[in-house]
Amino acid sequence: MKTGAFKKIGEVVELLGTTPRTLRFYEAEGLISSRRTAGGTRYYSDADIARFSAILRLANAGIPLHLVKTIATTREHYATGAESSHAIHTLLTTLHEQVNAQMALLTQLTADLSFAATTLESCFHCGNAPTRSGCPECLVNQRLDASELLNLIWEQELN
Repeated sequence: MKTGAFKKIGEVVELLGTTPRTLRFYEAEGLISSRRTAGGTRYYSDADIARFSAILRLANAGIPLHLVKTIATTREHYATGAESSHAIHTLLTTLHEQVNAQMALLTQLTADLSFAATTLESCFHCGNAPTRSGCPECLVNQRLDASELLNLIWEQELN
């Protein structure tokens, strides 16, 4: 299909790697509008697809839908570009800070995942029971202070 042409929902789904249900949901939530034929077939422009792509990227990053909707609809509530730009800038700055905090948490989680996986490799050929009492010299048991995930994996110590 040539650039600038409208695309049916199936084509959009294929381009974005999502489902028709997801796109219809975003439309029902007021995040996007479609053009429709008399028979109800939805058609989307390249601009609509770019908007869908941004929505999906934010949603896939775990940004709450209410915040995505706020970002998508804030400009229309202001009389001037200056007012709306300041409001959107504040939203984007807050979102940026939240994403940076989430990235820091994910970096820590990535390190803990690697540490836990490497530690567990020492148990690949272990014949002992995978418990504190069954394998008291286990490397997992010795490294519990260094990994939250190892504490989750290892059985809970009951006193």
